[in-house]
Amino acid sequence: MTDDKTYKEISERMQADAFARDCHLSVLCENIYDNGFWRCIIEDAEPSLKDKLDFPNPNPKGTRGKDVLKKLKNYVNKKMIICVDSDCEYLYDNNVWYINRYIYHTIVHSRENFQCNHLSLNEICKEIADKSYDFRTLFEDISERISIIFYIWVHLKETGSYPHFNGIINNEQFRKILDFQGIQYNSLEDKINLYQAIEDRVNHVLNNLEKLMDNEVWYQSVIEYEVPQLRTKLIEQYEIHPKETLSFFYGHGVLENLVEPLTIKITDLLKKLRIEEVRQELSQASEKDRSNTIRSIENTSRQDVKTKIGDSFKYTIYIKYKYIKEIQQKLMSELSCDGETEIMPGKHD
Repeated sequence: MTDDKTYKEISERMQADAFARDCHLSVLCENIYDNGFWRCIIEDAEPSLKDKLDFPNPNPKGTRGKDVLKKLKNYVNKKMIICVDSDCEYLYDNNVWYINRYIYHTIVHSRENFQCNHLSLNEICKEIADKSYDFRTLFEDISERISIIFYIWVHLKETGSYPHFNGIINNEQFRKILDFQGIQYNSLEDKINLYQAIEDRVNHVLNNLEKLMDNEVWYQSVIEYEVPQLRTKLIEQYEIHPKETLSFFYGHGVLENLVEPLTIKITDLLKKLRIEEVRQELSQASEKDRSNTIRSIENTSRQDVKTKIGDSFKYTIYIKYKYIKEIQQKLMSELSCDGETEIMPGKHD
């Protein structure tokens, strides 16, 4: 068993190793795949740290994750920080360990949620299909439909009742609710089919939840009293509105089960619309000119959408998306020589 003294020695060694590599800051992440995300955020916030970040393995055995990083939380400082996914724990646990100086979290559920930003996805559509798409309205409509499940999940976590219901409301169930596979989506108007599928799945979960509660009064109390109270609390304390729920829903499920396949489908539909527009616009042009233009659109559309989504979080940094901005404000405040500003998690301008 590793004791506190050993973790102190590990932290000191990591900082010494960073210094030997001519790096100014050690950054501890849950997973090696998170390094790129946090590197971009930190270097954008503090340009002097560009190419001066070290991402060590926090455990000599190679294991990672929150449990490992938590053991190092007492040794963070201006030379060694911890960066984690929030998993929305701070919404129901006032004593969550990562709310502290020199420890940074995503605010939204996880880094995957930043790959699902409506502005970033629209940029992908413009690049691939030469047309825009209103992902914002789409995602707000979906958020409104799933918000009841999200609020119940937070309520059960907050009250300690979650273990009794984790067979009904869990990450796998979140995936199923958002799953795009099998939904008829042959035109942009078919989003109503997606809405209906999500509504049906949400109602199915609610019905199962009511049966498991085996108490109509308890269920009605949660729906009619606890959920509205929680919704108001999240708005007033963190400015999290129902239309933003998708950003706080299980990140892997949002990305892999909904956003990736949906964006692939939408870009394909937009490409076909754009080609038809070109045929109309160039009706009096030569066949060669029409064909060349259409071929250019088709060649551009062959870009890999999933790869572009993987890097799309960079656009949220570029535009200073509100939650990115909040993370960076905390970074700049705490890593600067005289920063003492305390920033509340989840609160933004």
